[in-house]
Amino acid sequence: MLQLTFIDTESHWDEHLHNDYRALNCKHRDHRMASKRIFAAAALDISIDADGAVSIGGLSSWTEFAHGDEAAVVGALFDHLRFRPDHKAVTYGGLAADLPLLTLASMEYALILPGQLRSGHRVRPGELWPHTDLALSCKGKGRDWAHLSEVGLRLGFPRELFMGKSQVTFPTTPEQWQAVRHHVGFDCVLTAMVALAWMGAQGRFRIDTPAMIYQLSDWFLRNGGGESAMSEPLAELRRRMAERIACRFAEAA
Repeated sequence: MLQLTFIDTESHWDEHLHNDYRALNCKHRDHRMASKRIFAAAALDISIDADGAVSIGGLSSWTEFAHGDEAAVVGALFDHLRFRPDHKAVTYGGLAADLPLLTLASMEYALILPGQLRSGHRVRPGELWPHTDLALSCKGKGRDWAHLSEVGLRLGFPRELFMGKSQVTFPTTPEQWQAVRHHVGFDCVLTAMVALAWMGAQGRFRIDTPAMIYQLSDWFLRNGGGESAMSEPLAELRRRMAERIACRFAEAA
């Protein structure tokens, strides 16, 4: 059985860090990655057996609003992964976006990176890395990167699912914090949908992609996602996948 944990984080610019760095190097007016701080994180646990049956272990999320500060959010995510040493971590673009910030936070707060996120791993040919960056895996040896939204559109996702997805501002009210919790959790669900389709294409297991997408969208809608801003487009995705499944049964009859 393959055990996976899909993770995602949300971050914002720390203007104090940005201004201090600009004082040292006035040529750099743009914000740089090291001036970002993580304010929310989420992790989705999934298991897949040899027949492609998907079991959802649960979705966990952490925010500064609920847990205090960046150190607490990052520490909780690390503990989640550390308590699941047999799980492979999966991100979309994590090597470029999430992992540098998680590493900087671990250095600042004297935290220890969980095994999945440490450098220097070696794996046998054909094995998944402890941390798989799906964006890098999809890119292969090509020159261009595919955005998660581009891959989702190819799989039949409504474009409304991705409207404003990259524009997450720092929350200031309890309602906005709840919306961020839904947002970062849903990013894990989206990554899982795309990742499982990719792994099926790689022959790691047999999987019914429309059924898997239906299962994950339905599960999220019934576990908090129905109260989120993406509930309507997610319900539309579920409907589309149900239609594909019904058409396939009709053709086989």
